[in-house]
Amino acid sequence: MKEWCCGVELTRGANAPVDAPSVSLVLEWGSDREIDPQALLLTDTGKIRSNDDFVFFNAPRHPSGTVELEDAAPGRATVRLALDAIESDITRVVIAGSVEPGSFQDVAGLTLTIWDADGILLKYQLQRSEAVTAMVLGEFYRRRGEWKFRAVGQGWDSGLRGLAEEFGVEVDDEPAAAAPAPPPSSPPIQPPAPSSPSYPAPDSSRIAGWYSTAGDGSRVRWWNGSAWTQDYRPAVPGDDPNRCARCGQPKRVPRFGVAPPCRACESEVNSLLESWRAHAWQVLLSDGPRGPRWDELWERLRFHMISDVTGREALRPLAVAYLERVVAFAFADGEVEHDELDEFERAIVELQMAVDLGAARAHIDQLRRRMLRGRSLTQVKVGDLPRVERPDLHLEADELLYLDVNATQIRYLAGGPKFVSGRLIGSSRKLRFVGNGAGTELAWARMVSIRNEYDTVVIEATTARGGGTYRVPDSEYVAAVLEGALRVAKRLVLAPGTRDTRAIAQDVKSRVWQRDGGRCVQCSDDQYLEFDHIIPWSRGGATSVDNLQILCRSCNLQKGARI
Repeated sequence: MKEWCCGVELTRGANAPVDAPSVSLVLEWGSDREIDPQALLLTDTGKIRSNDDFVFFNAPRHPSGTVELEDAAPGRATVRLALDAIESDITRVVIAGSVEPGSFQDVAGLTLTIWDADGILLKYQLQRSEAVTAMVLGEFYRRRGEWKFRAVGQGWDSGLRGLAEEFGVEVDDEPAAAAPAPPPSSPPIQPPAPSSPSYPAPDSSRIAGWYSTAGDGSRVRWWNGSAWTQDYRPAVPGDDPNRCARCGQPKRVPRFGVAPPCRACESEVNSLLESWRAHAWQVLLSDGPRGPRWDELWERLRFHMISDVTGREALRPLAVAYLERVVAFAFADGEVEHDELDEFERAIVELQMAVDLGAARAHIDQLRRRMLRGRSLTQVKVGDLPRVERPDLHLEADELLYLDVNATQIRYLAGGPKFVSGRLIGSSRKLRFVGNGAGTELAWARMVSIRNEYDTVVIEATTARGGGTYRVPDSEYVAAVLEGALRVAKRLVLAPGTRDTRAIAQDVKSRVWQRDGGRCVQCSDDQYLEFDHIIPWSRGGATSVDNLQILCRSCNLQKGARI
């Protein structure tokens, strides 16, 4: 090991500390061979915990997000590692590589460089290797809570399969090639009209797709569901597992029973998917997961010969983002109507028909719980009030008890806030606060408004006594009960489907969401999002695009603490 102008240069077997929270390991070589990097996250047993800990071409990102492979470029591959976030039971991260066809003996100038945010940390130039097709290049390992890197350069004659099995990867046997599916049946060929091409038209029930045409086995033609178009592609035999069914070029050697992507098509498919995702998001926003435009999305994939499975994988994060949007829009004015809850459930059912949402099940269940609670609070606000039994409370004969909770009254005085502990009691007649040796009563007729602000309930009244700010457990529920009681007492219960003056117009919500990118403007989180008035509505802030922003619940609560 020797120090040089740009970090530390390692020799085989040497090690050095890695004092950086995140690093990029760059593998570079000078020949025309293709090298695929891999990373294996090992415990102190020297094995992976499950196949999820094997990061390679077909699974380029660890579920924890701490290890990720970048798209390889000619003569270059990159592995990114967030070392400080790697799970504590992982003690080693092995960095390996494989080459097909040929061996590492054919690879010249193989160099491994580790970078952090400030520049090069370590560099390791591998000498000409033996004729092996898989190799451990190096490994990150923990020593007394600190990460170090060791230069290895150990190869396997048995290739990537042998390397993977060494570290506990469960390798499936290569599946037998499936028999090619018979082509869709066509109706009898009718004699063509003099000016028409001699192609039999598929029956009207056949979906849009690429189909062989009579007398021309070298190419396929696009059927749009009702007529032939002038779009052609070369026909590719579907029964050759060693060739890409999309372009016909030879595929890389299949690994562990999983057909790898075609390297020749990869860049084009990624570019097409990027455009397709943007279009899919616009369709979701305008039509939801339904309608002719939604069906056209999948037809567009088939036109570019991209599988529906690939499309579903690309669509999953958009589906979750769309459900977040539905929930945020429903909560924008603080009330969740029955049709909004139905729309949420309908969106889940329709999205599940196109996307496997199993991996997002916990997140979706959390959104559903939030919607159900919002709907329950809305019903309380409009007069469906709870009944509480407190035998120790003295109430009038026809008085109904709605609420009895511990509360802290906050009085803002010239010398600072004063806190008084007690109980907040709401009934059909009045609101009472029973504090330490003192108390107040306020009839509903003297009350102007009740609102929830973060962890407090703010009561405005025509008299100073009884109004004020109260910190209570579950302030959303307490505010809903008191608002419902106020509406019933003043006969202000809204008719079904009627919204109060805080309602945000749909186009305003859409413009704010688009402007803020569907993320919290402070921390960029994309979960538990809420519409927030920059100048609070209670203080005269307008319900306008300029006075609204998207905040996550955490940042919204922090804002409340500052206010």
